[in-house]
Amino acid sequence: MDTKLKNSRFTLSALFALVVSLSLLLLTAVDVYHNRQYMNKDSYFESSNFTNEVRLFVELVKDVHVDFAGYERKIPEEKLGKATVEQFYREREDALRNVREAIESEYAPDIENARRASDTKELDRLEKEKTAKLNNALEKETANWEEQFLQMVAEKDAEYEERKNSLALRTGSFKYYVRDNKTGKVYTNMTHEPSEAELSKNTLYVIRFPESSYQKQSEFADINRTYQLRQWSGVFYVPKKPEGYSQIHADAVYYDSKRGRLLGECALLTVTLLVTALLLWYLKLNRAASHPLVVKSLALLRRIPLDLRIIALFPIGITYLMILDMRFFFLPIGVDHFFTLGIVSLFTAYLLLQALEAWHMYLHPESFHEQWQKSLFVRQKELLRESYANRSLFFKVFLLFILTVGLGMSVALGLLAIAKKSEEFFFLSLVYDLFYLAAVVPYVLRRLRLMNRIMSGASEMSAGNLDATIEKIRKGNLSNLAHSLNNIKLGIKSALEEQMKSERLKSELITNVSHDLKTPLTSIINYVDLLKRENLTAEEIKSYIDVLDRKTARLRVLIDDLFEAAKMSSGAVELHIEQVNVASLLNQAIAEFSEKIEQSSLTFRVNVERPKIVAPLDGKKTWRVFENLIGNALKYSLPNTRVLIDLYEKPGEVIMTIKNVSAYEIDFDAEELFERFKRADQSRNTEGSGLGLAIAKSIVELQGGRLSIEIDGDYFKVIVVFRKNA
Repeated sequence: MDTKLKNSRFTLSALFALVVSLSLLLLTAVDVYHNRQYMNKDSYFESSNFTNEVRLFVELVKDVHVDFAGYERKIPEEKLGKATVEQFYREREDALRNVREAIESEYAPDIENARRASDTKELDRLEKEKTAKLNNALEKETANWEEQFLQMVAEKDAEYEERKNSLALRTGSFKYYVRDNKTGKVYTNMTHEPSEAELSKNTLYVIRFPESSYQKQSEFADINRTYQLRQWSGVFYVPKKPEGYSQIHADAVYYDSKRGRLLGECALLTVTLLVTALLLWYLKLNRAASHPLVVKSLALLRRIPLDLRIIALFPIGITYLMILDMRFFFLPIGVDHFFTLGIVSLFTAYLLLQALEAWHMYLHPESFHEQWQKSLFVRQKELLRESYANRSLFFKVFLLFILTVGLGMSVALGLLAIAKKSEEFFFLSLVYDLFYLAAVVPYVLRRLRLMNRIMSGASEMSAGNLDATIEKIRKGNLSNLAHSLNNIKLGIKSALEEQMKSERLKSELITNVSHDLKTPLTSIINYVDLLKRENLTAEEIKSYIDVLDRKTARLRVLIDDLFEAAKMSSGAVELHIEQVNVASLLNQAIAEFSEKIEQSSLTFRVNVERPKIVAPLDGKKTWRVFENLIGNALKYSLPNTRVLIDLYEKPGEVIMTIKNVSAYEIDFDAEELFERFKRADQSRNTEGSGLGLAIAKSIVELQGGRLSIEIDGDYFKVIVVFRKNA
């Protein structure tokens, strides 16, 4: 017991260790995958950050040494460039011309009128005013353009300073030596051109332009093209030791630190992978799937519908991937690490359970089928199917739902109409509300009243009051339900009456069985006691033995009939169906009873329609039917009367009737004669067992026929119908 408990604890610990190990494995794998670009030794120099820095520095070298060459010694027009200056002057002249034309157009009508009127004084005044205004406008416009020119020069100066300062700031990170092969000029921040030995010894990274070999998608394709067109050649490199602070070197150190961390993560990844594999092997060896914790967890999981679990896998999976992508590998180790690992472990445990359940369903498809039958989709489908089974009720409920939703919308529309003061919408809302109150509410209340009546009536019926009746209201599903409950009540009442009748017949059966078995048994006991006496004569002994023989034969007949009746009622009888000549079989049965018929005072009249009437029957069992019916006629017919036996055919049927006058008054239902041990002789003085008719009826019905009795006073008629087609 202790060993078993110990193993269970080890298995539980291994399960928790597997979840944590797998979670750590996934966290490590995701982090290594996302940062895989840092794994190369020169990862920084292959990064886009470094590429952008190189492009910027090469551009700054070109700008400062070529585009802004001798900039500080240039006059303003030279700083801006010939094209820019010419464009500036063209735009200034256009602006001044527009000013002149505007003022000329303004004064032209008045000057023309004064000239036509020969008003020299007014003409002089207008000319002077126009000239003064024009000079003032041109002066302002010229000053404005001069200010714009100075602003353009200042912006160019600022651009030059910015480029020069940016290049100066980066000279500690980059060294360069660029030669114009066409002019022989050199642009550099070094004292001499570096040799190959110096480059291999003192640099972290070297790049030459134009590049000697080209990749299909080189990051510096445009720079190479520029250097080729200008016939330049240059070398740019990052020195091992920077001059002052260098962002390039700081970034390179950061990339190297990330590479070192990733190498450690790869080692951790290998360890966790091995641990996970060992734990899986151990758990499989110890059948961890049958551990109580796993079994209970799977039981809880199966309480969630299968389709809901399948649908939930997508958002849970997305969330899981987002959590795995959280920042985990950083120092110092703190609460955040344990919190993240705990959250990931919970998700991992859930997904492991899902995987285990999926594997179980793969191995046992019946489990999948069983869980699918309990899914929300199947249940809702079944609910909809059952709801739609009664289309009338379904559409009524659906219509009530729509009308009620419409009421809510109508109220909302009415409130909105009041707020917006819209009489039309308010009127529409009021009309719908009145319709709902006048039509829908009374309909629902009537149905509720009938439902209350049904519930009250059902409660009374369940309490045993079978005289309770549910009053119906017009027509409809609830009225039909009330009618059905009333019919059920009548059915239950009829069943109770039948049960009481059955109990009475059962009581009579027990009494009759007891009487019929007790009578010969008592005689046997008494004559056995007589035989025990001494001094009996041989004649007395023979007489007693004869009586015992008759009584035991009688008891055997009773027991055999009872056993056969039980077999017939249970259906445990093997029939041997063949084409039997019923006419011949009936004649043989009557011949067997010929001696008893002659000894009786009865007259038998047999009418057979044809000498050969064939039907598919079991000959021996059908013989027993004829034997029982003819025997009953001999026992219970009134003396000195006739017994009429007819045999004839109808389409698909063979019919035999036996008619006689009963020697005993039949004051009970004819169907009761088919009950076991029931006799027309209520005093039970005859030697019949009371099982003859029951046995005959069972045999006929087992062969697909029917046996019935008609009684008219003392007139007794048995009708047997056999099918002609099996």
